[in-house]
Amino acid sequence: MKIFFKTTFLLLLSLVLLTRCGGSEPKHFSYTYVLESTRTYRLSLSIDSEKHYAVEKQNIRFEQYEPYRAEGTLTDEEYARFKSLLAKSKLFDMNDSYGFEKEPDQPVADMIYQIAYQADGREKFISIRHAETMTFSRHFTELLKYTNEFISNQVKE
Repeated sequence: MKIFFKTTFLLLLSLVLLTRCGGSEPKHFSYTYVLESTRTYRLSLSIDSEKHYAVEKQNIRFEQYEPYRAEGTLTDEEYARFKSLLAKSKLFDMNDSYGFEKEPDQPVADMIYQIAYQADGREKFISIRHAETMTFSRHFTELLKYTNEFISNQVKE
């Protein structure tokens, strides 16, 4: 009976530790998101664990437009939201690319998403070729939505 309780306790403790560590937020990280229309423009956001951010907008097709760049510091709420979404999205568990495996001879889609994520000594690069039929986890979708909203709020026309 004593062995049963010890074994059960060790299993429960292991389960709690594995669950807790699996979704932990990194101490040091950098996150770069790029949205590119292969024909006209490119938007990007870079953030790091020091709460710095940089937003860029470039018009690829029309050279007469000056590129836009804004830098600043995330608020505590913005930083907490990004950090939480990055941890919940489990980027390290995702594939390296989506949408490139089918019809490789077709021209590149109009929209390409690229993500570079570095956290606690690990790196992950994800490329997504836009397709209407793609589905991703709820947390990853929330991360993309929040990233796009943040960029929209920063870019001045």
